[in-house]
Amino acid sequence: MKRKADPQPFRTGSQPEPNPLKKSKPNNHNNSNSNTNTNNNSNSMASKPKKKIPLHIRRMMVPETKCPDCRGGGEILDDTKTGRKICTSCGLVLENCLISETSEWRTFADNDRNGPDPNRVGAAQHYLLQESGDLSTTIGDGSKLDNIAKAIGGDHASSKLSKGIRNIGAYCSRLGLPKDVQNFAGELFKELISKKEMKGKKAIVMIATCVYIAAKQCHCDRPLKELCEEFGVDRSSVRKIHTEVHKLKSADKLTMPVVNRGTGMIRKTTAEIFAERYAHELHLSVETIRNLKKISRKIMERGLLAGKQPATIGATCVYLACVVHADEKERRSYKEISAVSRVSEHTIANSFKKHLFLHRQSLMPEGYGDPIRLANLTAK
Repeated sequence: MKRKADPQPFRTGSQPEPNPLKKSKPNNHNNSNSNTNTNNNSNSMASKPKKKIPLHIRRMMVPETKCPDCRGGGEILDDTKTGRKICTSCGLVLENCLISETSEWRTFADNDRNGPDPNRVGAAQHYLLQESGDLSTTIGDGSKLDNIAKAIGGDHASSKLSKGIRNIGAYCSRLGLPKDVQNFAGELFKELISKKEMKGKKAIVMIATCVYIAAKQCHCDRPLKELCEEFGVDRSSVRKIHTEVHKLKSADKLTMPVVNRGTGMIRKTTAEIFAERYAHELHLSVETIRNLKKISRKIMERGLLAGKQPATIGATCVYLACVVHADEKERRSYKEISAVSRVSEHTIANSFKKHLFLHRQSLMPEGYGDPIRLANLTAK
């Protein structure tokens, strides 16, 4: 049996692996030389400063990617400007014409548009602007060319339509209204600007009226006072345009958009929608909200609060459902309900005392409320 040859040292100067069968003899001279050599090597390595890679290059480095040409000798850079993937060692272009997955540009504020517009793309095409395509050219904001373009004019109807649809989307998202309300209001606004009866009317007032009608038709009613405060318009001007819209509809001069409704749906009144909304904002429990719907339905069927504003009816229903609850955590005061509904405390208290206090026991659902508290309740 042949004996295995001892491993030979390499040219790099590394020592051979020791054989466990042989006894090693101590050699102090060799050990001291090796220690001095390692110390010199470490000092020389520490004296040589390492080249730091710049930050903008480190950000472009692709992790866990090796060059097939130099076998991982250098780093791989993903250059988004040129759309190439390049090896820093041999310069090989691994990929060309890369698709950048980053955003088109950063978001610019209104006060950051002193110079030319840095945005290179526009918004998605709206289905109401397919006829014109919304291909109008705008020249900056507040510049001399912009003022000249406004003075010359152009297609005023298409620019008014596109600006109105953008405003409708912005206000509806701010009010928390769904997409159906935006589409309904946009279609109604497109019909109104083509009528001669609406010439000379302010666009913001027409937009507020369209959103008010659309929210009511899509079962997402909002109080007129709340909408006017959000749009910054007067309620009387909105009422005038609302009356003109109904006149055009009765004369068959205006076609209202169609709302797709499911079969078997029960149409809620505006007061019921307001009452449910106020209950959610007051963080009432699910059981309280379910019984509140029954109470508001009975009040509307009997007509106990006929002639009152829907917001007043909804706030009064919420107070009745809360004041008779057995749990103190579910009770709400006039002040809390007034802050949510924007109806004065005096109005809510008068509606409850004059119209609902005497009928409180007949309005309660079965098994709801504290019977003792309901019987001993006083009209404060």
